[in-house]
Amino acid sequence: MPSIRKKLTAEQNPNECKNTRMNISHAGVFANFRPDEIAHMSRYEKIASYLVDDAKRKGRPLDTLEIGCGEVWVLRTLYKSFVVKKSDVVASYWGYDIDPASFQEIRYWSGDGCDLEDTTWIKNFNATLEIKDVSVDPILPHEDESIDVAWSTEVIEHMPREAVEPWIAELSRVLRKDGTVFISTPNHDGSNDKLPEDHIYEWGFLELKELLEKYFNLESVVGVFTQMRKFNQSQNAKEIWTKEQLSMLEERFGRQFLRVAAATFYPETSNNCFWRLSKKDSA
Repeated sequence: MPSIRKKLTAEQNPNECKNTRMNISHAGVFANFRPDEIAHMSRYEKIASYLVDDAKRKGRPLDTLEIGCGEVWVLRTLYKSFVVKKSDVVASYWGYDIDPASFQEIRYWSGDGCDLEDTTWIKNFNATLEIKDVSVDPILPHEDESIDVAWSTEVIEHMPREAVEPWIAELSRVLRKDGTVFISTPNHDGSNDKLPEDHIYEWGFLELKELLEKYFNLESVVGVFTQMRKFNQSQNAKEIWTKEQLSMLEERFGRQFLRVAAATFYPETSNNCFWRLSKKDSA
């Protein structure tokens, strides 16, 4: 089944669509989840559940922001999967993306007409969606310390290396003192050869860690998915997991799910990392 994105972009100038975010909406139909698709869904659920918990902790709805919002999967997950009053969780949402096809796709599956702002579920989150390329114009139109939670998933790798730090600094500027940022991106070994066609630069683990810690406190980082060959060669893995345990997990959940679960404890050697950050006192 072709993705909605392919259907839409086939009718446009293909140069207008630079975002090649995976289509996970139909993966379950084939019962053929790839580890990166499982990883995507786990990230969306994690951020959505964090929003619910953070709003409860703070006793108020949150002001939120996403760089590279695509089809706004976090809000979709929150809307569909959590039995909460949405206006108690999100006070405002700002989503920025380079790809016009993303917003057309939202109209396609929402079935709420042509005007995106009139989409019923978008109204639940007081959402504003804008076309913006932060690699060219990194300045965010938000006041200092005005955002509670911000996130950017699988975006950094689509930008030149030198274009990333300016908008990372902007996230730090707009983040409230008790705010949180989530970042996920491929974890490259440093060679940056044989990258996917739409990836411009993939950061190494220590390289990205140094940049993020320049602007944020590192609260946690987990691996997202891994190659089992790398995992099996890890000394830490051998100390924690037995071959029998890994075989049981693979038999129970399948190898693709195991690649996601096993990566959690070994971010340095995983194919992708998920970072949770907080504002530095001096930022």
